[in-house]
Amino acid sequence: MYHLPPLPPRVTKTYRPNRKPLAEISKKTPELPIPPSSPLQRQLSRSKPVVSLADGFVLELETPSSGEYPALPPDEATNQPFRIAAGVYNFCTALKPSLPGGAYYAPGDANMVHGSMYGRQLYTRLNDHVSQHMIRVAERSREFTGDDLLSFYNQEWIKYGDAAKTIHHIFDYLNRHWIQREQDEGNNVCDINTLMFRIWRNNFFMDVRNSLLESVFSLMKRIRDGQVADLNLVKSVVDSFVSLGNDDMATGSKKMEVYDSYFLKPFIEGSRQYYQAESERVLKEGSIRNYMIWVFNRLKEEDDRAEMYLHESSLREFGDALNKVLIGKQRSNLISEFKPMLVAQEKDDLGRLYELLKRLGETSGLEPLREVFREFVKEAGLEAVKKVCGDKEAAESVANRSRLFVQALLTVHGLYTGILHDSFKDDPGLSKALDHACQSFINTNDMCTGPEMDAARLLANYCDTLLRKGNANARAAGDAGASTEDNLEKHLAQVICVYRYLNNLDVFQMTYVRSLARRLVNEQSVSSHGEETMISLLKEVSGVDFTSRLSRMFSDITVSKDMSEKFKDSLREAGAANFEFDVKVLNTGSWPLKAPETNLKLPAELDGTIDRFIEFYDKQHSGRRFNWLWQYSKADIKMFFPKTSGPAAKAGYTFTVTTYQLAVLSLFNADSGPGTGYDSDDGPTLAFDQIVTATELDKSVVLSELELFCKARLLNSSENNQATETAKYTLNSGYKSKRLRTNFAAAKKPDQKKEDKEMQKSVELDRSVNIQAAIVRIMKARKQLVHRELIQATIDNIKLFHPQISDIKESIDKLIDTGYIERDEDDRNLYKYLA
Repeated sequence: MYHLPPLPPRVTKTYRPNRKPLAEISKKTPELPIPPSSPLQRQLSRSKPVVSLADGFVLELETPSSGEYPALPPDEATNQPFRIAAGVYNFCTALKPSLPGGAYYAPGDANMVHGSMYGRQLYTRLNDHVSQHMIRVAERSREFTGDDLLSFYNQEWIKYGDAAKTIHHIFDYLNRHWIQREQDEGNNVCDINTLMFRIWRNNFFMDVRNSLLESVFSLMKRIRDGQVADLNLVKSVVDSFVSLGNDDMATGSKKMEVYDSYFLKPFIEGSRQYYQAESERVLKEGSIRNYMIWVFNRLKEEDDRAEMYLHESSLREFGDALNKVLIGKQRSNLISEFKPMLVAQEKDDLGRLYELLKRLGETSGLEPLREVFREFVKEAGLEAVKKVCGDKEAAESVANRSRLFVQALLTVHGLYTGILHDSFKDDPGLSKALDHACQSFINTNDMCTGPEMDAARLLANYCDTLLRKGNANARAAGDAGASTEDNLEKHLAQVICVYRYLNNLDVFQMTYVRSLARRLVNEQSVSSHGEETMISLLKEVSGVDFTSRLSRMFSDITVSKDMSEKFKDSLREAGAANFEFDVKVLNTGSWPLKAPETNLKLPAELDGTIDRFIEFYDKQHSGRRFNWLWQYSKADIKMFFPKTSGPAAKAGYTFTVTTYQLAVLSLFNADSGPGTGYDSDDGPTLAFDQIVTATELDKSVVLSELELFCKARLLNSSENNQATETAKYTLNSGYKSKRLRTNFAAAKKPDQKKEDKEMQKSVELDRSVNIQAAIVRIMKARKQLVHRELIQATIDNIKLFHPQISDIKESIDKLIDTGYIERDEDDRNLYKYLA
């Protein structure tokens, strides 16, 4: 093998031909200084230099001793390629070529002699000489078959490739001058390197190609059948096919002609026939499930092998051919196994099926899977919610119903999200199918039967259960050993998972705000960290428009705490701190709280403290008006009963009451006896009208509070202990209870149905405003739209909820009445924007 050093620099001396006739030019020309002992010198002395190109290559060049070339280094062994290149140079630049018979050719144009005669002669003799050598190699190849033929072919290919590279460098002068000029003139001449591969193809490859392919296919069949064989033999042969296809562009041949025509097409067809027979055999011997596993393994093996010996441009074509035979023909049978695999949760087989059908493409392979997956998950979700509806625990309370509902949703979503990740590699199409299925069964199911009981409200109630004190059981279900805060964060993250699928985000937001307001006002939040975590999660999904209101609510609570502490300090300094007093000053625009529906006259002790706080607040913030929300206020009072015995006689009973309850009970705190106007030694006896007059509360509110106290045996009624407007009431001086602390305020639950109706009206009003605002934005940008386009644009523009078409039409009519848009006079289906 030759390792060619760089050629010596070309001489810069310009040859100037003699003005005498060419026939009279002296034959004596400068000779290249070559050692006398070199083979090239001995041949040049006989005008027939012998050029040893590779094993078996000997080329005789009839070259006159003429031309100029720089001197070569003295080391003959190292510089043999230089010497041969010098011979080529001298041959190409000779002025009087020796021709057969001792004559020489002398045309009128010496440049033509130099550029055409010698170049063509050298090019043709090289082609003939190497062609004869390859014919002899082809004759020797007939002695081999099978793997021996492949080995012989590869060995010859390696030697020939090295020789071709060397010869290409030796004939560099010919490439750069004569061949380049011939190509520029449009003649069918290629460079020496391409010529060498063309000679290999025409004189050797075309003779042995059939036997060669039979040997390749036989070796591949043995490998596919599990036998041991040398795959490198195939790789080397295929690489030669690729190289043989790199023809000179001047010939107009295809770049991969040899590889595509003589190897790839027959190889693909042979592989198709092989696997067609194998697939039929496997199906007869086993089930479609076994066939799927067999195909999965076989295709993986073929892919690995193909990357080793096939050209990268043909990997797709080869893979598609195998997919069509092994997968395409059994596509419907494979898809029919998808649903049973989902039922059995066979993640490994699901992964194999996904990988196989993915090879058929999006439309033919994966789209049918997505449809089956979407419907299956939807049915699973509906069935899970249906079981919750029949659960006795769900019927006990709204909190239980919400908790079981959300847990059922999360169970289904978590199960198939895991399958999506483990088996389907988070495929975007299947992920979208999962989202569609979850959105469907979360919003439309047996539990979500109307506006008062939909998924958004149930989820908001579940959040309230998680974040409110006293619901540790509902927050259980965390990992063993995890802290309460860790469990809480985990469940809040799951809430956001369901929140993303809600159709009516506005209903969730309104319900959540009201629940948060109750927790903050009543100081029932399980932790400020949990509340802040939830707000942060909502902010990531819904943005700051919603969460900014929640943040303002927290800010009000923080400011109120500081203000309460300062007010308490002022009371202590004035010596007026008769009891603990805490007040929350809330911004009306941030809180979903309404003013009380009844008047109230506070007890004198509390009334004086209220006046002091107003005076204290006005000194810091002038011009603000207070609206006292007594219905949300509470108080802790301690009561002693004359006839009570045991620990309560000394410690008393502590009651947590609302402000309304405090006003009623304070009336029974007056002393009794002669001259007090009361007719009982145990305390005052009050008629219903007296209580109403003293508290200034509505009769319905007073009657509700009296019912609670009579039921708890805290008050006695003159009418069989029933609270009526005609009865008289007195304090039960012998009140007894196993608990020293009782929360009467918690017993006063708000009217849920009334709140739901009020909230629904508020939701409808907000939606109407949002729809109208969306229509105005659209029309302002578009100026005019037809009815159908306006309806669709409005639906696309609103993200908080899914607007009904009837509501959109109603909003359009309102905007026409208010002068924002108008109908076109000629086309009543066209709307125009009015600036």
